[in-house]
Amino acid sequence: MMSVRETVEAFWKGHSAGDRAALKQIVSEDLIWTVVGGTSPIAKTYRGWDGFFGELLDGLAQAFWPGTLDMQLKGLYADEEKGVGILQLEESATLRNGNTVKLEIVDVMTVRGGKVVEVREVMDLAAVNKAFGF
Repeated sequence: MMSVRETVEAFWKGHSAGDRAALKQIVSEDLIWTVVGGTSPIAKTYRGWDGFFGELLDGLAQAFWPGTLDMQLKGLYADEEKGVGILQLEESATLRNGNTVKLEIVDVMTVRGGKVVEVREVMDLAAVNKAFGF
């Protein structure tokens, strides 16, 4: 079984490459992914693979101009004892509406048995709302 650090590193590798097959190897089918906040339509809890891959990732893919998404890893931290990993990212993209978005994102991941089971994602929702026109 992978350590917390190995699991979070594998998540980053799969996510940044857009490799859903790899992600499904380390993301629990019962994943709970919460975009933290209450001031944006994307700030809610996405459940399971349908919520994460379907509603969240597919929704973002439809909003972004193809080929413009750029994700840069700024930090990766793991607490093996507590089963928690943290990804710090910088993400930018051009949206189909012509706006651009550039965000710092922090994902706090709970890992159990080599699988990501829960994520709390924090970002500047005002910048999201402005770029998406919410």
